[in-house]
Amino acid sequence: MQVTQQDPQTATNPLHSTRTPENGKRSVLPRIILVLGALVIALVWFTRDQQASESLPPLPRIAKVPSFSLTRQDGRTITPDDLTGSVWVADFIFTRCAGPCPQLTLRMRSLQKGIAEFGGAVKLVSFSVDPTHDQPPVLRGYAKRYGAKPDLWWFLTCDDQPMMYELVKSGFLQALSEAKGSAPIIHSTRFVLVDQRGNIRAWYDGLDPSSKALIIRDAKRLLAESPR
Repeated sequence: MQVTQQDPQTATNPLHSTRTPENGKRSVLPRIILVLGALVIALVWFTRDQQASESLPPLPRIAKVPSFSLTRQDGRTITPDDLTGSVWVADFIFTRCAGPCPQLTLRMRSLQKGIAEFGGAVKLVSFSVDPTHDQPPVLRGYAKRYGAKPDLWWFLTCDDQPMMYELVKSGFLQALSEAKGSAPIIHSTRFVLVDQRGNIRAWYDGLDPSSKALIIRDAKRLLAESPR
């Protein structure tokens, strides 16, 4: 019986095909194109955002935060000097608040995640507008409940309520009225952006979730400013 030998170059092997590498290249190529396309789109958006930010006029200097001496949740005395060199965002809350305070504090917690990229150059400062109740132990518990990081987010109080009210109203230019009878404390829900030299530069609606992106954008702008 005569056996016909096949040429090894033309024999078909069911476990191996000479076309496999080509097919592999064809299947990988679209993925490479998609990845490159996504990178190009991301670069375009980043460049556009950078250009838009650079084209914005400088933030105005609204007022200078006055001198104060307040107590942090850990018992340490804090003055404006402790914030000099940092951009910071202030808000006004109290721990017994049944109104907007929990939502404001949740917004600050979200902002805390956003400012992590600045490596501590941006801080958050919450001022209690019920200072006689919100003493350091109370503020420590409140800060812990909301996941405040001590190096990024401070809670300040004092023993002198009139002084705190004067600071909020005349220093930060925010609305505030004390509780009277059955009427609760009424206070501003704004976030206040302060630069490295203690100047108020902008206000934001603390209840608006879109404010977070604006605050982070403007904090970057302040960090990029030349010292004055």
